[in-house]
Amino acid sequence: MGRVAAVVIALALVMAGASADDGGHHAKHDYHVHPAKLSGRTFKSLDAAKAACGKSPVVWLNPTGVVFHTSTSRWFGHTSTGVYTCRDAAEAAGYWKSKY
Repeated sequence: MGRVAAVVIALALVMAGASADDGGHHAKHDYHVHPAKLSGRTFKSLDAAKAACGKSPVVWLNPTGVVFHTSTSRWFGHTSTGVYTCRDAAEAAGYWKSKY
């Protein structure tokens, strides 16, 4: 009976769009980013981003992903398709801070 219950729970998770090992990750983020909200707020150079962002920290964003990297991240400025943007603009567009 325990095996049947495990299968039922696993199927329920799959149908809900989650996985058994996601650690609640789906509940924290909705995975809906809106790159159009960044229009005019992405920059190819760090200096241009710093000049435009004012008090908002500059972050490195992969437009095809869902996360941004802060200046302390090893990936800041180092992914092949990334751009610089302001943290407040990235968050408003639905991106969130990477764990790495």
